[in-house]
Amino acid sequence: MKGRVCFLGLLLAGIVCVSGCSDPLNRREITGEVKLKGQPVEDGIINFAPLDGQGTGDGAQIVKGTYRIPRDKGLSPGKYKVRIYAGDGRSGAGDASPDSPYAGQVPGKERIPPSYNEKSDIVREVTKEGPNQFNFAIP
Repeated sequence: MKGRVCFLGLLLAGIVCVSGCSDPLNRREITGEVKLKGQPVEDGIINFAPLDGQGTGDGAQIVKGTYRIPRDKGLSPGKYKVRIYAGDGRSGAGDASPDSPYAGQVPGKERIPPSYNEKSDIVREVTKEGPNQFNFAIP
């Protein structure tokens, strides 16, 4: 009897771990495209900030008009505020070296209107069912 109780306890613990340990945040892959004035954004950043108390919030680099947050770093279902940034290419492409051709210059100008970043009220909802593809066409 004692062995049977021990076995059932271990079996229950295993089931709980398998169902809860695999992905407790229920993350989902997020993908999409970003266009500015009809053209793909060559280089930028998109950020998703949680609005429903989710334990996830993340961003991705926009490259040649597309972005992707893989499932292992993805977002839990719920609503997120979206912010999109894309400079004018004078940032030095992440090169903070004093040898950068842009060293000592004023940082590049943000090309995306404030209504898509600092003053954004854009909200997208990540769902368990998906697909969670969010495209943005910025005038």
